[in-house]
Amino acid sequence: MPLLVFCIGSNENAAVNIRRALTELKRSFGPLRCSNVYRSAAAGFDGADFLNLAALAETDQAVPGVVCWLKQLELRLGRDPAKPSFSSRPIDVDVFVPGAVDGAHGSLTVTHQEVLDSAFILCPLAELLPDRKLEPDGSSFAELWTHFDKSRQPLTPVELDLPGQGPRVATGITTIPSGLR
Repeated sequence: MPLLVFCIGSNENAAVNIRRALTELKRSFGPLRCSNVYRSAAAGFDGADFLNLAALAETDQAVPGVVCWLKQLELRLGRDPAKPSFSSRPIDVDVFVPGAVDGAHGSLTVTHQEVLDSAFILCPLAELLPDRKLEPDGSSFAELWTHFDKSRQPLTPVELDLPGQGPRVATGITTIPSGLR
């Protein structure tokens, strides 16, 4: 069954909106395996920090239909499509399809370049799929994360109980500040 990776972020009422998005994703796509949640600075605009994570699902649903469903989910959770791309948002849910050709599925699809350039995408992928290779480069997500310049885009793990996931634990991908799990 094909694997989809949902890249989820929010910087408006983030904990609540992420939980709502995960509940709807689970309802539509079945069990999810989630990464830890990471705090990162807003990029490209002045705004509150984002909370980000990735969630894996296996589904037979066609990716174009999934992309349309994600757009509707964002609207249901309060995302305003008239706002600029680089602005605060209650929810942002994109899909990454390991092994797919970039740009083949629409605007909510994460490209290989975005994976390589974005700590908030690459780190959760390295956590969930450490040995999976990013084509055509051939490096695994764990190798890519090891060589990523983390000083450019610092991430801070945060404790957030997720629906059906329970408290998250340290995975060794990032340094966990004392007091966090």
